[in-house]
Amino acid sequence: MKKWKFAITLLITSFCVGLFLVITIKPEPLRDALIFFPLDPNASFDESRSQIEFQAMKDEDEYILDWSVTSVLNQPAYLRQDVSLLFEDGYLKDALSSWRENTDTINMGKDVRSDDSGHYRVVTFHHAELHYPNDVIKSAQKLSFDQLYVIDSPLSPLHAFREPSTEEEKESKRILDYILKQQQDYDWDALFEYYNLPKDEYKRIALTDLGLYEEEPLPGLTKEKTAQFLGGLWEGLYKNYVLGITKHDGTSVSPIGSTVPVILVPTSADHFFVLFRTADGEPIQLLQTLKP
Repeated sequence: MKKWKFAITLLITSFCVGLFLVITIKPEPLRDALIFFPLDPNASFDESRSQIEFQAMKDEDEYILDWSVTSVLNQPAYLRQDVSLLFEDGYLKDALSSWRENTDTINMGKDVRSDDSGHYRVVTFHHAELHYPNDVIKSAQKLSFDQLYVIDSPLSPLHAFREPSTEEEKESKRILDYILKQQQDYDWDALFEYYNLPKDEYKRIALTDLGLYEEEPLPGLTKEKTAQFLGGLWEGLYKNYVLGITKHDGTSVSPIGSTVPVILVPTSADHFFVLFRTADGEPIQLLQTLKP
């Protein structure tokens, strides 16, 4: 009899605990997805900013960069997401990502340690998901960018600038830009050959140069189609680059150390390739198509 009473008591207790968990634990939005929906003409960003600042010297061989991202939508959204990528000399140094429910604002930041001279570029995708009655879902999106040159030379103290103001800074910028361009052109040519793509049929746009096309449309596209392309591009990059890169053998690796993705825009502008290499040099190709 005591055993039956104990079993019944245990069953009732388990049921109550389970019911409590069902009531009190609220399902969270899907964290491992960034989804593009049709753009909402009534939603826009009042503020969207990416910033990389030279903060301090750690020691003679190391310095600290302050990396910050801020975005404010003109209204609260069901879901706000920001994804920010920091590249150093053409390679991904670090990534920041944040999502929040029922808010208009996201702030995130990080101190990044580094050394030697370098050209740092930040590109951030600011995104909002807005829900309306009858299961209508809309999006809002914005890009922001920043760059910084850090010069570590035996001829002058360690310093940083966005735009050069002296002849020495102009020469330092020229050298760093030249090295990066030579490196990227060589690698992109090799990727074209690897994937057997005709070089004269595609325009190359580095992910870090997308800011040129936020106000002006991509070649062969309207502004509306360009916005659709950008939303789909970041949806794919978030899934297949930021969260981890799937290699040819099926394993997943971190994107840190991978090259800046280059976007290939064909003359027909109905499909796009995205090419890059993993940190260990494996070539990766992503395909994006545009709906008519």
